[in-house]
Amino acid sequence: MRLHIGELPRAKEMSLEAQDWRVIRSPSDGLGFGLAALVGLALLSGLCVGLGLFSSMIGDRGMATAGDSATPWGVALAVLVVYIPLHELLHLLGQPEWGRSSRSVVVVWPTKLHFGVYYEGCMSRRRWLGMRLAPLIVLSVLPAGLLALLQVQPLSAELEIGLQVLMVVNTLGSGGDILAALLVLAQVPASGQLCFREGRAYWQPA
Repeated sequence: MRLHIGELPRAKEMSLEAQDWRVIRSPSDGLGFGLAALVGLALLSGLCVGLGLFSSMIGDRGMATAGDSATPWGVALAVLVVYIPLHELLHLLGQPEWGRSSRSVVVVWPTKLHFGVYYEGCMSRRRWLGMRLAPLIVLSVLPAGLLALLQVQPLSAELEIGLQVLMVVNTLGSGGDILAALLVLAQVPASGQLCFREGRAYWQPA
C-alpha cells in the first residue's frame, strides 16, 4: 500500500487501447455528480420506506429521535468523523491482497479536502463490483437491518441514532459507487477484467 499526496497523475496517452483495452465510458463530472446524488437519494428513500413499513407491521414504538437521549449529537458527530475512513477502508480491503500490495494507493488531496483509495492495476469484474459495493452493504444495508431488529428488541437511543446517521450519510455517499457499478455492469461482460492506470478506467474481454 502506498500513500499519495495530491491529485493522481492522469494518463496523457491511451496506451492501453492498443492492447485491446477499452475505455469505460462515463458521464461528465457535473452530470455524474447529479446522477450519483439522485441514485443515493433513491436508495435512501427505499431503505427508509422499508423500515417504516416494517415498523408499521409490528406495531412499533418508532425510531429514536434526538430528544430521546441527552447525548445524541456526540454520537452523530462521532459517526460523521469515522464514516469516510470506514467507507474507504472497506474499498481498500476489497482490493487484491486485501489492499496490502504496492498497487493499492491511499490518496490524500488536502487542497480539495479529498481522501480516498485507488488501485493501479487489474482485477476481475466480480472482484471490482464486490470492492465497490462493500461499503454500501456494510455501512448502509447492515445498519438498516440492525435498525429493524431494534424495533423488536429496543436497546439504547444512542445506538439507534448512530445507526440512523451512518445509514443516511453512507447511502447518500454511496450514490457514486452504485452509479459506477451500473456503468460497469452495462459495459463489461461477466468474464471481463477491469484495469486502472493513471486515473483512467479500462476493460478487456476474456
